[in-house]
Amino acid sequence: MDGIKVVDLTQIASGPYATSMLGDFGADVVKIEPPSGDPLRRIDNTFGPGESAYAYSVNRSKRAIALDLKTAAGFDVLERMLEDADVLAVSMRPSAAAKLGIDYASLAERHPRLVYCSITGYGESGPLAGRPGMDLIAQARGGVMGTTGEPGRTPVKVGPAVGDFLCSYLAMNAILLGLRVRDRDGTGQQVSVNLLDGQVSLLANLSVAYHRTGVPFRPMGGAQTNIVPYQVFATADGWMVVACLTEKFWVNLCHALGRGDLLADPRYATNADRVRNRNDLVPELERIFAARPAAHWVPLLDASDVPCSPVNRLEEVFEDSQVVNNDMRLVLDHPVHGEIVTVNNPIHLSRTPARPWGYPPAVGEHSDEVLTELGYDAEAIRVLREAGAVT
Repeated sequence: MDGIKVVDLTQIASGPYATSMLGDFGADVVKIEPPSGDPLRRIDNTFGPGESAYAYSVNRSKRAIALDLKTAAGFDVLERMLEDADVLAVSMRPSAAAKLGIDYASLAERHPRLVYCSITGYGESGPLAGRPGMDLIAQARGGVMGTTGEPGRTPVKVGPAVGDFLCSYLAMNAILLGLRVRDRDGTGQQVSVNLLDGQVSLLANLSVAYHRTGVPFRPMGGAQTNIVPYQVFATADGWMVVACLTEKFWVNLCHALGRGDLLADPRYATNADRVRNRNDLVPELERIFAARPAAHWVPLLDASDVPCSPVNRLEEVFEDSQVVNNDMRLVLDHPVHGEIVTVNNPIHLSRTPARPWGYPPAVGEHSDEVLTELGYDAEAIRVLREAGAVT
């Protein structure tokens, strides 16, 4: 992404994480914040007041400038930034963007090559377009919460912010597609993603089955409705998952457990049979796995080519040998707080790998630097600051 300039007008999580990943691959990302900063900075005080761990987690590989876009001088700075920008990323309600004059319709004629990425809660139109979008709301309305949790219990949100972060990946892909078309045709366009659509897209396999059979999916806890065994099991010291997606893996499991009787039992001959008789089979497997610790079962099943895994808690994830091998632990050096440990970019390119850099900048940390690059001299920058257009 070297040579690509991204103006980042996004806040909270989805947009900032998407632009950070572009910055990891070399894009020049400049984050524009209001003088008070991105509200995400105040979610927690892990690094001090206004320095939240959440904000630090999604804002690396970029510079920061603070502009008051409600002032004419501040908006003029934005316009100058867009003169040679390739991408503008915006995350706010469509009505708010239009009110500020930063909606696509207001900018497209002056900046025809611009790829304008809009990240919203619900889309550009429709009955909810004017409503605020949040991860929890998207998980609820999009069906993810309604399909997650234990049978008969309270719906459960996915632990990580899957609504926000899935939208980050969608936004990054949308931007790359827009740049591809722009490079081919010479003209930019608006590319749009929203939290709700992202969550609905996760229902692909459940949706096809439901619309074919009319049978709605209900939460299954750590199990899968149409595959057995494909679920969480308690061991003597923790939890693990076993996933027999194919008949081959079921055969391997029976051999590994020394239970040829299960393999010969006509009730379990096929996956369809096992689904029908899950109430007989699953308790037997639960009894077997509860007798030994996960450290016994996982190597045993691995050696027999049975898909399985311990259920890692957060503190165990970054000690996992495969996670370590994949270099997914990233350490950033902060001038005040020292090491900040976060997750690495999950996209792996053999010839042009990601190169995350820098620490999440403070509000307006690079204002002078960015303004100087735009052609403002020291006196002009002083005037902007006195006017409150820049901080």
